[in-house]
Amino acid sequence: MENAEKIAKAMGSAPRCPLKLMDETDSTNLRLKEWVREGRIQAPYLLIASSQTAGRGRLGRSFLSPPGTGLYMSVLLRPESGWTPGQVTILAAVSVCLAIEEMTGLQPKIKWVNDLFLRGKKICGILAEMAGDQVIVGVGLNLQTPPGGFPADLSIAGALDCEIDRLTLAGKIAARLLEGAKHPGDPDILSAYRQRMFLMGREIQYLENGTQKNARVTGVDEDGGLMIRDGDEDKILRTGEVTLGSYSFSDLE
Repeated sequence: MENAEKIAKAMGSAPRCPLKLMDETDSTNLRLKEWVREGRIQAPYLLIASSQTAGRGRLGRSFLSPPGTGLYMSVLLRPESGWTPGQVTILAAVSVCLAIEEMTGLQPKIKWVNDLFLRGKKICGILAEMAGDQVIVGVGLNLQTPPGGFPADLSIAGALDCEIDRLTLAGKIAARLLEGAKHPGDPDILSAYRQRMFLMGREIQYLENGTQKNARVTGVDEDGGLMIRDGDEDKILRTGEVTLGSYSFSDLE
């Protein structure tokens, strides 16, 4: 089956969108941002690359994207009916989880904001970025452990490590994103995110004005903010990075 036909079949009844397949690019998100800026494309649009030379994650981090071992894709969306960036991030994390669950039976967990973990290892990073009145959702998912393993400085990295068709998975993720963009604030999407978010009730550490503080996670609000209890004070984190404090990722299955 031709690649485009395989993706279209996987997308089922979801809204159709132009797509481009590339052997290599610097970053699928960067490509879409440039094409939007140049007026070459508009939402919806799907880009899939076999490898990235400058894959990016949150907070300016790089994302290892070697050929033959991962899925690297970006979807350009124009969400409807009122939305917030946090809702799009929630939609993206849930879309990837549900597609993996459908195809493999595996059950990834979500670390706020948008990292996916399996067997105690990070298997996926998601980066949502604005492009005018549109939003680009980038997904970097490790399908297989690279030959020789991950570099020593990526000891937290893992992979699905199961038989799975990369383009079929991409089509199923894109379909969920396109359908979900019609109602990004859907309470069912938020409920699915909360069910899979493994920080609930756990002690975490976070930075506030350069000071590391401890808190307990109490929930996730409708816009994707992390609700925490810091001593006697309730707070909501909108941005930043949290760690698990005294817990270990190896506790997570």
